Amino acid sequence: MDSVSGISGSALKAYGVRQAVTANNVANVNSTDFKASRTSLQEQKSGGVSATVSKGSDTVDISREATDMMATRAGFKANTAVLKTSDEMTKELLKLKA
Repeated sequence: MDSVSGISGSALKAYGVRQAVTANNVANVNSTDFKASRTSLQEQKSGGVSATVSKGSDTVDISREATDMMATRAGFKANTAVLKTSDEMTKELLKLKA
């Protein structure tokens, strides 16, 4: 998976997992005995990103969840910008070839 779109696509998928975990943590902030899950993102040897979810031993910390949401938003924004730029470059190359 060395294409730009494949790498960015895998990152978007991983950030989607991270956002879902954060949303679940926030939704259960007042649940008795709920322990917050964490998502770690790993670079893949073939290119791209994967997400691993693990159950934590701590209760939900809203400030940490808010920070995770901001970081996830930045990741989504950066990777969508990469996809948009890749698309624009491809269009320009096709114009040059025509």
